[in-house]
Formats: sequence, C-alpha cells, structure tokens
Amino acid sequence: MANQELYNKNYQIPQDILKSIGVAKASASNKNGIKRANFILKNGALTYQAMKRLKHDFDTNNFIDKSQYALAGGDAMRNFINITLNADRDGVETSMEVRRDIHINPNSELHAFQTPRLSEVDKKERNELQKNVIAVIVDNDNKFLLLKRGKNTSWMSEKWALLGGKIDKGETPIKAVKREITEEAGLVIDKFIKTFTIHRNTNSVEHIFACRYDGEPTDVELNDENTNYGWYNISEIEFLDTVPNLVEYITIAFTGEEYD
Repeated sequence: MANQELYNKNYQIPQDILKSIGVAKASASNKNGIKRANFILKNGALTYQAMKRLKHDFDTNNFIDKSQYALAGGDAMRNFINITLNADRDGVETSMEVRRDIHINPNSELHAFQTPRLSEVDKKERNELQKNVIAVIVDNDNKFLLLKRGKNTSWMSEKWALLGGKIDKGETPIKAVKREITEEAGLVIDKFIKTFTIHRNTNSVEHIFACRYDGEPTDVELNDENTNYGWYNISEIEFLDTVPNLVEYITIAFTGEEYD
C-alpha cells in the first residue's frame, strides 16, 4: 500500500551527484550506462519506479564495470536512494496510521491514543519537577504544525519543534497549553484530548496534548521566539532539523505506539 502512494513520485537528484555523473560521462570510454546518465542529467530527477530499479542494480552489483557504476552516480547516488526511499516508505506508513486514527470529517472529534505513563514517579517528586506542555496540532490535511525556533532561544535554537513551553506556577497543564499556542502561533484552540505524560529524566515532566485546527493554515502569527512555521506530514518532517523525540511524540499521540 505504501508503494502505491509513492508511485510516480519524482525525486530531485542532488547537484553534487549530477555533477559527478557529468564528470563520469565526459571520461567514459564505452557506451555502457551512457543512456541512463543522459536521462538523469537531462531530467535532474527520477521517479519512484526508476529509483527502485536503480536501487536493485546497486544492491545486486548489476554493473559491467566501474565506469558504468560511476555513470549511475556511484556511492553518493546509492546512499541517496537508500536514505530517501527508506524515509519515504516509513513516512507513508506512519501517515497512513495517522489518517486511520484521525477523522477526515472536519466536524468530527479528534481521537487520540491514551497511553500509560512511561515511568512511575511519586506525587511528591512530581511536584518538584520542571513541568512542560507540548501541543501536537494537526490540520484537515493531516499535516502537523511545527515552528522553527529563533537563533537566540535558550534551548535547541534554530531547530523545528512542536508548540509548547513551561507550566507557570499555579497553572494547570490545559491552561498552559492554550496559552502557549496563543502566544507562539496566535491560534485559539479550545478542544484538547490529553494523550500522555512522559517523565523523561529526573528533572522534568512533559504533558502532551493532541488537537485539530480547523481554520486556515495561514492563520498562524509568530511571536519573537520563532522565525518560521509550516504544516508538514511525517515524511516531510524526516528531512527537517528537529528537536529530539518530535516524530515519536506525534506517532504515540495518533497511532498508539509505545515509546521507549
């Protein structure tokens, strides 16, 4: 099923690989591989099917000589194909799980998986921990809202992250997540389903909330903490420089997978 969703998708080949193919073509002593090299250079991209065929050639060493291997892009092309196809297949499979767990009907209620706490911390210890909230916000196209942190932020500067922050003294987690969403993105969201709480280390507890935003994706208004925003699916997120555990949080919230 994942392969069907990728069928005919085009992948842009990195410029350094195209350049190496051009160099290999200029010095090629025979015609083996020239036709494919010309096609790649002319189009600058390969379909999913062509990537699969080329992957098969690399995996089975289906090349007559080193020259033909170089004309196919060599080690750089082989690594690019493996990384790209693996990321896309994993992304499609995860996205399919997300779509099964999120109602497409914009008037329907978002159903998030309720997972148990991942570690037991007694009440006294929890009261002394740093407490944070994180919002996993999805739109009607099943894309997730991410913000790019500013250069001068104290934690994980210039990385992409979910919305969230610290819980103020006397504030409940749900009030804190509403406040953070409004402060960071200018959005007002009233309906939440608390998905899970993680005690990741001896210093902090994270309360993760899932919700759907039914408005326009362009409604986002950033504050000074962030420099950019975007709505991304799982396969796209894989190519972003994100804070730790971001994809895992999304996956747990909407597919019910356990997190180690």
